[in-house]
Amino acid sequence: MSALAAGAFLLPLAASAHLVVVTSPNHGQTFAYGSEQHQAWVVHGPDRHLALRTEFTNDPYVDRDNPRQFDDFTFEFPQIRLGSDGRTFYYREDGGQAIPVAQRYQDFLGIDEIRLLDTAALVVGKPHGYLSLHLLLEDDPAVAIASP
Repeated sequence: MSALAAGAFLLPLAASAHLVVVTSPNHGQTFAYGSEQHQAWVVHGPDRHLALRTEFTNDPYVDRDNPRQFDDFTFEFPQIRLGSDGRTFYYREDGGQAIPVAQRYQDFLGIDEIRLLDTAALVVGKPHGYLSLHLLLEDDPAVAIASP
């Protein structure tokens, strides 16, 4: 997402309750014209923080001269940690307010899946293949963020 598009997306949210932007300290370099193939939210590290595992590919630009390639990345959000209930991930502001970000679910096979709540949205910046990930968080549960 370009800075201009991100600004246009964030402008209507500025009038809402309180928007927080949490940026992953991790960055990556991938295909400038590729696409995201897969993503999965996971619990990461001993402090049990939120992370996103994602895979990019050079599709749809694969041909005889350019074989299909994959880039795998893990983007951590160490500021967002699993709560004491073992189910909800929270971002804690300096003032101590906890903002719920994501929840962990189990499907009928017992496999964990983590999904962002309606008050959170992922923004992936990818100018010239340089990856930067940001989570937009709204502290008012009555306000849902539309995914960009």
